Amino acid sequence: MSDKQSEQVEEVEVPMAAPSTEVISSPSRLARMRHAFFRRPSAAAVRWMSATIFVLVTVSSAGVAYATYDYSSQYSGLILPGTWVAGVDLGGMTETEATTAVADAIQPHLTRTITLRWRGQTWEVTPKQLGARNNAADAVAAAVQASREAGFLDKARLRVLGTTTWFDEPLAIRYPKRALRSFLQGLASGFNRPARDATIDYSTGWVKVIPELAGRKMHTKETFNRLQDALDAGETEAVIAANWKRPKVLEAKYDQILLLRIGENKLYLYEDGKITHRWVVAPGQPYYPTPTGEFEITEKRYMPTWVNPAPDGWGADMPASIPPGISNPLGLRALNWSAPAIRFHGTTATYSLGYNASHGCVRMANEDVIELYDLVDVGTPIISTVVAPLRPMYSSAPDPVVVESTEPSEDSANDEAEEREPARPKKDN
Repeated sequence: MSDKQSEQVEEVEVPMAAPSTEVISSPSRLARMRHAFFRRPSAAAVRWMSATIFVLVTVSSAGVAYATYDYSSQYSGLILPGTWVAGVDLGGMTETEATTAVADAIQPHLTRTITLRWRGQTWEVTPKQLGARNNAADAVAAAVQASREAGFLDKARLRVLGTTTWFDEPLAIRYPKRALRSFLQGLASGFNRPARDATIDYSTGWVKVIPELAGRKMHTKETFNRLQDALDAGETEAVIAANWKRPKVLEAKYDQILLLRIGENKLYLYEDGKITHRWVVAPGQPYYPTPTGEFEITEKRYMPTWVNPAPDGWGADMPASIPPGISNPLGLRALNWSAPAIRFHGTTATYSLGYNASHGCVRMANEDVIELYDLVDVGTPIISTVVAPLRPMYSSAPDPVVVESTEPSEDSANDEAEEREPARPKKDN
């Protein structure tokens, strides 16, 4: 009340009552006082209190409503706070911004490395390459829809109570089975291989051993199960299910190799990939060429006996056999090839060494063939190849003359009578 109003109020003097000397000692009197204190409020008092509460609630509600209205206006067209997708708070973002934010968040999950292992070898792939699918787009769309459909009470709760989470959609990544199978089939096409035997490469005219290679085969169904289990568990590795296929021919078979270089007319012994011995030899004439290709020693003959191979033909005037000794056409040792009627053997016609002078066999000096006999075993591989023009010799005279012609001489049937080997049809070198 203002001062002017207070001045207009009539002052009324109220006489003070004489102090009471009554002692409250009567029970009935005390009861009446208590009843007066705790008596029910009057109707007017009730109306006043109700009006007061109504005013307070109205004012409060109006304030909350106004705040909520302001809150709604602030986030009009935006995602409400407390909205989470794939661990990303999208509050205050547009749908486009939310889509970008979620895509950035899940990118590491799609590009992480998944390793498949087998016997120390590894193959790497990413979930994206495995055809991974995710629910990011649907989750963002659901978040936007939830914000649009949020009611007054939802917004009031967010505004007044400050709720931090009211919508939460986790990230879900799926791997279509068809995509996984397609990936594993592609992997198997490069993984599977047949066993490869050890081989000899002599394309250069020299020997190189190509080691064996074990074959392998992937069990696609079991590998599929292992990969799927690893992906479901969030693991980054899986073991390929496969088994070995052993080759039949191992590199150890070629610890010794004999290389005959026709034209150069030398024989080389390889041991563990290196040349350890070499000898000058006499392979076949052009008309009776020494066969080329891959062969092996099938028999070692100590002090061989020569047996007439054509008693009714060119050997008709020769004995049925010649016993071992220095005069034997096969010399002091012979090592048979896997090619018919072909062998390394000794000879006393050392003048023919270095030329293409035999009827197909490979002549060696007796001391050389003895050394070869002691160095190699049955089964030793033989590589025979032409590396230079032939140097034919058609005469067995003491002073042989190298004949450049590739046609046999008239008496070639009598050449190399000391070798006494069967004549063979002409073959291409």
